[in-house]
Amino acid sequence: MNKIISAGQMEATLDVESASAIAPKAGIDLYTADTTGSKTTLPSSFYTNFMTAISNNYDQQLTSSMAPGAEVAADWSDKSATINQYNDAFNLLLEQAAAQGITVFQVSGDRGPWAVSSAKENHLTSTSPYQVIVGGTTLPYQKVIEAKVVTVEKERAWGDTYSSPEKDTKYSSFSGGGGGFSALNPTPRYQLGLPGVNTFRAINYLTFKNGKYSLTKDPQVITGTGNSRNLPDVAGNADAQNGYASFVSGNKITLNAKTHKPVMTPTQMWVVDGGTSFTTPQMAAANAVINSGLKTQFGFWNPQIYKFAQEADSPFNVLDDAENNDNLYYTGQPGMLYNQATGLGSINFEKLFGKFSQNQG
Repeated sequence: MNKIISAGQMEATLDVESASAIAPKAGIDLYTADTTGSKTTLPSSFYTNFMTAISNNYDQQLTSSMAPGAEVAADWSDKSATINQYNDAFNLLLEQAAAQGITVFQVSGDRGPWAVSSAKENHLTSTSPYQVIVGGTTLPYQKVIEAKVVTVEKERAWGDTYSSPEKDTKYSSFSGGGGGFSALNPTPRYQLGLPGVNTFRAINYLTFKNGKYSLTKDPQVITGTGNSRNLPDVAGNADAQNGYASFVSGNKITLNAKTHKPVMTPTQMWVVDGGTSFTTPQMAAANAVINSGLKTQFGFWNPQIYKFAQEADSPFNVLDDAENNDNLYYTGQPGMLYNQATGLGSINFEKLFGKFSQNQG
């Protein structure tokens, strides 16, 4: 690993620490991809990294907190293949993982339904139906944030337009779990027919202008339908207001004021933050714990969990409230089992273990 504290090192560190916190006895294999120089693009490195992990077939679960870009053709960085060709190739790779009994967990992102800043919905390119896409929730809390009392009374979709001071709500960025509709993948069979899939309720809380978002003065309710892969599949706490601590060590680079040369200083620090990058490796670790208690591994989650959601004693806490329950755009739909802000909802893992156990007879 790079000895310099970088965004990549921070991401890898929180992935490993988040997983080991949930499954402390599990062995963890860390795969990294090198994009040094100009010969290898990020999409190619991302693909070959997954190809190696899936071909090795060492692990029953894989987790990723990164993606090679967004579902925006104009921003696609790999000239060797179009974004659609890349998506098709990646789907084949992940389908192979599912056939091997591997469940792949992927972040939904931390900016609501906009992976890159835009007025138009866009998601990370990893919206494949052959992986579990993880959204975000906020757990109940009450705290004073910059002289303002902020109260969240019950678990809700993670979409924070309410905790920032007023000066930060104009032309700013806002945090929320990814969710909505894929631009690249059709609705998978396991989602079809589930109440809430391919229908939505939303509120245009934010207005995009001059490259940034601001709060809409008079937000309106929007309802409609979709016809593609709905995301996320599940959700868990991702809000930094009740977030997670990671320990990071390495060298911090600063510039010498006199010589203007870089100076590396050994640094150790605790960082408290949030994001689906924490939640996703936790899901993978929970999968490892569940597998350790079963006779045989139960394989790819999605075809099974969408059935569980419709059964008695569902393992999901459905977050279907229409108010105070959004990912910056999509809200819940009362009475629906699926909602684009949180998917099937947050998970009761004890019940989920019971469901997988019953399936094994």
